[in-house]
Amino acid sequence: MNKKYLLGALAALAVLAGPALAQYPDKAVRIVVPFAAGGGVDALARPFARELGQVLGQSIVVENKPSNTGQIGATDVARAKPDGYTLLLSSAAFATTPAFYPEVPYDPVKDFAPVMIMAAAPQVLVASNTFEAGSLQDVLAQARQSDRINFALSASTGIQALATAMLAGQAGVSFTKIPYKGAGAAFMDLISGEVDLMIDNPASSLVHVRSGKLRVLATTGAQRMAILPDVPTVAETLPGFEARNWFVLAAPAGTPAQVVGLLNEAARKALMTPAMQQMLARDGITLVADQPHEAARFLQAEISKWTKVVRDADLQP
Repeated sequence: MNKKYLLGALAALAVLAGPALAQYPDKAVRIVVPFAAGGGVDALARPFARELGQVLGQSIVVENKPSNTGQIGATDVARAKPDGYTLLLSSAAFATTPAFYPEVPYDPVKDFAPVMIMAAAPQVLVASNTFEAGSLQDVLAQARQSDRINFALSASTGIQALATAMLAGQAGVSFTKIPYKGAGAAFMDLISGEVDLMIDNPASSLVHVRSGKLRVLATTGAQRMAILPDVPTVAETLPGFEARNWFVLAAPAGTPAQVVGLLNEAARKALMTPAMQQMLARDGITLVADQPHEAARFLQAEISKWTKVVRDADLQP
């Protein structure tokens, strides 16, 4: 898609939706990130906002509304005017949080109009250099011998904790889970050998792997990661295993379909710029950039999948 195509889309809006939507966007667009500045979602949102602003010809303002589960920011967007000027950019926590908190003040399906699943990233299983196991098979063998294996959890309700629970459940083993308030503190104990293993985002983990402070034993995607071609997937040991963090761009429910469609095309163009492609490749993130109806189906599937994991393992926040 190019600028000419965007102008054509804007012209179509004028015909289909009348004067009220013909000039969209005619002011700044706000993207709410429901996590703290400097985190993984924020690190994606800020360069994306710059590129999206270039495509739309308007300022894109990133606003952090942090909470551990992303509830505050998501609720803010769910209650916003559905005019395309307030958007949510969140992670898989958008779909997994309601499994832990049935009374969460938003419904990820009913209260939002998904624009797209922007990208997805397999997680990595990293090990302390003092931990004896050299592979996932070694880890599971030790666990089956009732050896104590400490697993760091950077949060209790995130995709990393869910992947850890699914790994234990599918392998039929148990781990000693050590909760932390964030990945930073967990990494300190992992590097020092106080804990043995952790499943985490590649963007934050591979820095320590490349410096020799940690080892990566497996990845959690369906296929091996392009940046780690020699590292096996968990699925090579436990068929069918897949756990990816992903990033969703969504508008409040009721946002006109024409606006959602225009945002989808503009977001795809922004994600295809050299700057964004380089960032995604560096962090082991795969471009998805699907259509709104595909994003809606994906969200429903992820909600069902992880709700079952939470219930089967009786996980608590």
